Amino acid sequence: MNKGLFVFLFILFSKVLFSQDIITDRPDQTESAVVVGEKKIQIESGILNQQETDGERRLSAPINLFRYGISKKVELRLNLEHSEEINYGIESIEIGSKINLNKNQNSLTKVGFLSHLLLPKKDENLGIMNLISISHDQVENLSIGYNLGYTYFFNESGFLKYSIALGTGISKKIGFFIETYGEVEKSKIPRSNFDSGFTYLVKDNLQIDISFGIGINNEMNFQSMGFSWKSKKNKTQTKR
Repeated sequence: MNKGLFVFLFILFSKVLFSQDIITDRPDQTESAVVVGEKKIQIESGILNQQETDGERRLSAPINLFRYGISKKVELRLNLEHSEEINYGIESIEIGSKINLNKNQNSLTKVGFLSHLLLPKKDENLGIMNLISISHDQVENLSIGYNLGYTYFFNESGFLKYSIALGTGISKKIGFFIETYGEVEKSKIPRSNFDSGFTYLVKDNLQIDISFGIGINNEMNFQSMGFSWKSKKNKTQTKR
């Protein structure tokens, strides 16, 4: 743990500038407050190998998030998760939107609101997830993001979810993050977890990632890798 802290502090104060056009909602658990942009398509895909607290292991492949910007401040979202448990068929479907709430789009602090409809799986009910996302970008080469949301399944109890992520740039192409996240459900012990990972910018519109996570007060652990792609700007569009 001490070695890990040393590495993080070294990276944090390295003062390496880090910026990129594509901003993703993976590989961390914290959803960004940024939308993809008007008439832009972004696809975020990956695989997840996870061991649950009960010892059961599951492989989700692929997990796909499709994002489309209908305006500068609103995007539509479709999240599909395939699982080996059902012969890599679709295990869960979420449809929803993300709205950027900033009046000043150049502000370093960004605020977003996400809402997803969780379509029922076998023997489950319809659900809804609402979440507020706040991020502070490029403050002394450090990005800080945090989420607070609530997921509710009809005719069932819901749960509060939270996450806090710290990210920095090791170079112009490599990013690093650490994060804590969890869930709080009535009459149950809150679950707290930790994860970390790296991103690599292959091109301006293509990023690959790798991450891992462990439970803080539970036996969960996971490993994940994936990629994200964003449609390019039109020639008539200017860079931000």
